[in-house]
Amino acid sequence: MNQTKIYDIAGAAGVSLATVSRVLNHPEKVKESTRNRVLKIIKEKGYKPNANARGLASRRSTTVAIVIPRISRASVAEMIQGIDDSAKKYGYTIRLFIAEPGLTKDFWGEVVASSVDGILLMNDEATKETIAGIKDTPVPVVFVNQLSSSDEFGSVGLDYVEAAYQTTKTMIERGNKDILFISTEHKYTVNDMKEKGYRKAMEEANLPVNIVYTSGDININEKDFAEILEKGAPEVALAVRDSIAISFMNMAQKKGYKVPDQLQVIGFQNTKYAVLSNPKLTCVDTPVYEIGAKAMAYLTEQMTGKAYEKQQNVLIDYKIIWRESTK
Repeated sequence: MNQTKIYDIAGAAGVSLATVSRVLNHPEKVKESTRNRVLKIIKEKGYKPNANARGLASRRSTTVAIVIPRISRASVAEMIQGIDDSAKKYGYTIRLFIAEPGLTKDFWGEVVASSVDGILLMNDEATKETIAGIKDTPVPVVFVNQLSSSDEFGSVGLDYVEAAYQTTKTMIERGNKDILFISTEHKYTVNDMKEKGYRKAMEEANLPVNIVYTSGDININEKDFAEILEKGAPEVALAVRDSIAISFMNMAQKKGYKVPDQLQVIGFQNTKYAVLSNPKLTCVDTPVYEIGAKAMAYLTEQMTGKAYEKQQNVLIDYKIIWRESTK
């Protein structure tokens, strides 16, 4: 089995992925000396490009790649539905890639070598390393449900800093002072933004910042929450995900706390689980379906030739859905 990847060829030749792609698809567009060097390395390493890769630069495949961190989350599923419905409208089909941690070179090389016209990146960790790793991508890339820190890539998402700030501020204005923020141990860009907004509101009000980092795994976070609640419940708990908020609320009720009389709980997504919980969960509504649909529409503009001097961060409106878990 051939183990040589497109990244291996690019690295050995000292060129970008885009250059290797052009050698495979439009060799006439590559300087002769560079083309010969790349072809020599391809031959030496016995590289066999995916048959689909031949279409990467030579023709439209009418296929879009969606790179996702994992498919188990309800929010991811809803976002993909929005992308798919929008893709059908524009005549595109989608292909899913489930990302390895950190978007390894081999993984990204496989995405690039696929016959796709564009890429939607649903990665919770839009680090500088991630951005550096995809700079040479020969097709348009749009970040989904996050804001790109580089003007080389467009993005569609929520202003999570402002959403968390306004939500926390609203609860403060309602007379609450003890507000707990529950985030994840693993660092995610969007959760960092939510935490920033929470901190800003609490510090402006001269209130103590109280943040807990836990796991998204219920078997782990329930133990963390049990320990916290043994010491007492806050007036309000704001969690970065619905599932975490509901887990905290369930444990609080097991400990005898009444929601919302003694503890108010707010989630950050508004997935289907929010209305299945008891009591129904108040949420910052993240319109994931709309984000997916808008991201596909934005990517289509780029794939069909609409150019931007600087890529845009497209912001989607949000709102708070007030339900039974708050007063």
